[in-house]
Amino acid sequence: MNVGDKYVQETKKEVVKTPDTFSIRYWEVINMDKVIKELNQHLANTDFKSTIVSIQHLPDLQWDLENLLEQKILSRDFYDEIASHYNLFFNFEPPTDFPKAKSIIITAALQPKVSVKFKLSDKAYGVIIPPTYLQDTDKDASNIISLYLGKYGYKIYPAKLPVKLLAVHSGLARYGRNNIAYIDGWGSFFRLKAFFSDIPCIEDNWQEVRMMEFCNKCVACINKCPTGAIHQDRFLISAEKCLTFFNEKSDNFPRWVNPAWHNCFIGCMICQDVCPANKDYTEYIVPGGEFSEKETLMILKGVLKDKLPLDTIEKLKKLYLLDEYNILQRNLEVLIRKSRVRSML
Repeated sequence: MNVGDKYVQETKKEVVKTPDTFSIRYWEVINMDKVIKELNQHLANTDFKSTIVSIQHLPDLQWDLENLLEQKILSRDFYDEIASHYNLFFNFEPPTDFPKAKSIIITAALQPKVSVKFKLSDKAYGVIIPPTYLQDTDKDASNIISLYLGKYGYKIYPAKLPVKLLAVHSGLARYGRNNIAYIDGWGSFFRLKAFFSDIPCIEDNWQEVRMMEFCNKCVACINKCPTGAIHQDRFLISAEKCLTFFNEKSDNFPRWVNPAWHNCFIGCMICQDVCPANKDYTEYIVPGGEFSEKETLMILKGVLKDKLPLDTIEKLKKLYLLDEYNILQRNLEVLIRKSRVRSML
């Protein structure tokens, strides 16, 4: 019997409890499943997919991460560096200011690549931003869930958790060999977000971490990864060798990184573009705007972001790149140089 089934049976027997413990009427238990299914459908109607797990699994989630560190599959020094750089200080306890939290709602929003143009010397250089970087859907998911659950007296609270691992444990996604999460029908073209909620988790969707079945016979990402970060025997990559890691840091690129490998304005899409699970989405690209020659030159010259024109700042904000401004000069330079070299060949 799983946690959800046990919870339903125990709750159906319940009549009244003291105010200090969870109390719910029988008819509420009967209708709770309907509420959650309607919420999932409501999200699906706006290009979201979602699932829910019990908050009781927070220790399981923490154990998974700590186990990787203890077995040294994930370097402690590297993890500390990543946690500091991305502010990934996860909280595996229920929020102190949301003590009634009983579940975690995980959402995925379908998202495309974004193409941005930079004008320079009467030419337009197109660069790609991968699907996960734009964050508009975080607010959309929050608004949709809050409005819907609010009708029933429930609330949500943003959860700072390893969402990719959480999504795979919830059954919403599966891992690829490249340590990217995939959803059936969407490939890796989505963005994840998690929320604590005080809605009870009647049907718990928690499961063991799984990798996509065809990854067992496919080595496309292994063969194409330029840095050799992807391995045959596991779906946790050597993240310290991943091009995205260097691309998102403000340090100079290591000498061994070939400039020809760079392919995105931020991040990397090489392993995702060759993945068979993404065959229907690799061309899912939308325009993200254009920067004039004057704006392009300001970025290439490293003009301080608070000295940029307001219009330029707004463009960067819309693309969620203003906070990443310190890496844009370097990344844009290498992509323009690569484009020019290719045009001469």
